[in-house]
Amino acid sequence: MSDLFRKEALENRSRALYGEVALRGPLSSWLLTGLILLFAMVIIGVLFGLKIETGDGPVRLVTWLLSGAKDG
Repeated sequence: MSDLFRKEALENRSRALYGEVALRGPLSSWLLTGLILLFAMVIIGVLFGLKIETGDGPVRLVTWLLSGAKDG
């Protein structure tokens, strides 16, 4: 069956099977997704968990931000 193809074509095909050397691969998409989700969870945790002191007493940060941050 190898008589059907030229010797050069078979050599080129066999080299292609080895692949190419990549010195530095790109950062995995799952890793980037994980970092973005972690950052979003930290931001949400700060918004809903942090309490600030106002004239009316302690208020969650998200409530204070949504109320328009009125003084007094």
